[in-house]
Parts: sequence; C-alpha cells; structure tokens
Amino acid sequence: MCQYRIPGLSFRLTQKARVELRFENASLIYPPSVHALDSACLRVASGTCVAVVGPSGGGKTTLLRLAAGLLRPTTGTVCHGSRRASDIPPEGRGVAVAFQVPAIYPHLTAGENLAFPLRYHPLPAAEATRLLEDVAAAFGLSDLLSRKPHELSGGERQRVALGRCLVRRPAVLLLDEPLGQLDVPLRAAVRDAIFTRCRDRGTTVLWVTHDPAEAAAVGDRVVEVRKGRLSETPSGEV
Repeated sequence: MCQYRIPGLSFRLTQKARVELRFENASLIYPPSVHALDSACLRVASGTCVAVVGPSGGGKTTLLRLAAGLLRPTTGTVCHGSRRASDIPPEGRGVAVAFQVPAIYPHLTAGENLAFPLRYHPLPAAEATRLLEDVAAAFGLSDLLSRKPHELSGGERQRVALGRCLVRRPAVLLLDEPLGQLDVPLRAAVRDAIFTRCRDRGTTVLWVTHDPAEAAAVGDRVVEVRKGRLSETPSGEV
C-alpha cells in the first residue's frame, strides 16, 4: 500500500480535517416536476468514506454536486459541519472534486496542474516539493510531469486530477467514478493511495461508483441512489 506520511511537514498539513457532511431531506427538482434527488438524508461522519452506487441517471452525480455546493437544493439542506454548503464561498469550503471526465488545465504541464492548489494554499518551498514528489510517485506520475495534457492518456489525465485533489489537502473529498479510466492493474494502487492519504488526514469522502465491488472495497458504508432516492445497502449485499 502506498504511504502518504511525509516527514517534516507542518501541523497544518497533518492535522485532522474533522468536517462532517450531511444531507437533510435534500431534494433537487427540475421543472416541471423531475426529482433528480428526492428527500435525501445522509450523514458522512468526519474522516469516513461513504460509497454511492446506482444506475446511470439515478442521481449519483447530482448528490456529488450538491455536496460540493455547486447546486443548491430545491428543498432541504446540505451542510459541511454546521454550515450550509451553498452558503460557504468556494474558497472557504475546503472541498476537492474529481469528476468522471478529468478537468485539468490544457495549457499547463502535468506537474503544473498537480501543483496548482498550492498557488492558493501555499507551503514553504521544501515542504511543497516533498508533498508534490510524494503524490507524483504514489500516482505513477513522476516521469510525466513535463508533459502537457494532450500528451497524456485518459488514465494519466485522471491520475493528475486525482493527485491535484490530494495536493489540495481537502477537508471533504468528492470523487465521481475516480478509477473509471484506469487500467485494471493501476486501480488497486491508486485506490490505496487515495484511501491511505484520506485516512491519514481525516478527510471526509463521498465516493461515487457504478461498481458494487469497488464500493464495498472503499466505503465504510455503502448507499444506493435509484431514481433520486437513497437507501442504505446492508453489509454483504453490494
């Protein structure tokens, strides 16, 4: 398993994030009466991972966008700790999101994309270098840092996007099919890298996947979203 403990980093990097994510009867309704999400109630305790499974169009990505504060619920609330997600300015949310199609800056190299969060959340130079080298090694990117996105495969771009999320050191990490474009041999290593880093920092994770086996492997709990409605998946039934 890849280890993310980086000797010498400051307390602000290694301290626990401790942010709980909550959906309280949250609904998103598109006119005239399409329930993309219907009265969702879900608590993701700080430092834990909830995996979300369900069919395409069932509401998984809607759940993720509400969690990020990118959408405002029609009714109900989505909270980060004691605050509504949509009421927190983007720069104050402490959230990192990796969508199914990796969104990285086309004019920047892989290394520059990886380091981008440090423009707004800087570290001392030596600490930043150690962090970037560690994340690059964990995601198999060390030899690709000088390449532009058009020179990378889909799986490599996805690893850059995921690595950038971890460089951000988020309190809440939202992942939409994060392993979907990776070759099978890479999936376990990347999953373990994400899992270990988040456990080490105490990051709260919402992990969306279509794969029940993946959900069972990563989630402390598993919930299913189908036709906009959430239901807890009993242990052993995913």
